[in-house]
Amino acid sequence: MVSILKNYSILYVEDEPAIQADMNEYLQSYFKEVFLASNGEEALTLYEQYQPDVLLLDIGIPKISGLSVAKTIRQENSKVKILMLTAHSEVEVLLEATELKLTKYLLKPISPKAFKESMKILAHEFHRQSKHCISLDEHTCWDTQAKTLRTHNRLISLREKELRLLELFLNHRCQTVSYEDIMVAIWEDSFEREISIDSVKNQVSQLRKKLPKDMISSVYGQGYIFH
Repeated sequence: MVSILKNYSILYVEDEPAIQADMNEYLQSYFKEVFLASNGEEALTLYEQYQPDVLLLDIGIPKISGLSVAKTIRQENSKVKILMLTAHSEVEVLLEATELKLTKYLLKPISPKAFKESMKILAHEFHRQSKHCISLDEHTCWDTQAKTLRTHNRLISLREKELRLLELFLNHRCQTVSYEDIMVAIWEDSFEREISIDSVKNQVSQLRKKLPKDMISSVYGQGYIFH
């Protein structure tokens, strides 16, 4: 099951060079990519740049604490997995960390058994998540349960009509969806007024901007195909 982690990337933050080097070796064997940071500022910069799927944070890192880094990222991303490392056992620290929806809380020094167990838990969470995910490309996923669209692990805001249109296309993937089908699905509460083809084209154009390139093709005079 842990082999599923080879599809994901991780950002590891640790200010002790020797510990960072040792842990990096372990992480390289589990993940597709490993990004290394030595302090909180560097961690936030690398997160914005690479959008990793997992964060492995030490609470006591310089400049910005691991807890503050996690809080900042959590505000914009509720899905990223967070593993928290600490040498502390204070109740206050533990309680504060639990509010961040952590995948696992690990006490330093980490034992091989605890590390392997955390990797199994991560793999299980990703496996469970993937059952509800329709991949649109390598970086973009439609969550059928939460009805959310994410690209590079970042939530893409969809308006109500865009959401209806995307679900219509996904339910008829690789099939021609006519202008009339779109009118009925998108403007289902507006039968009393006439919907123009231009309105349909504008709605499709808006959705296209939020999807991977070339996902929607026009079928002349008929409608569209979602690939």
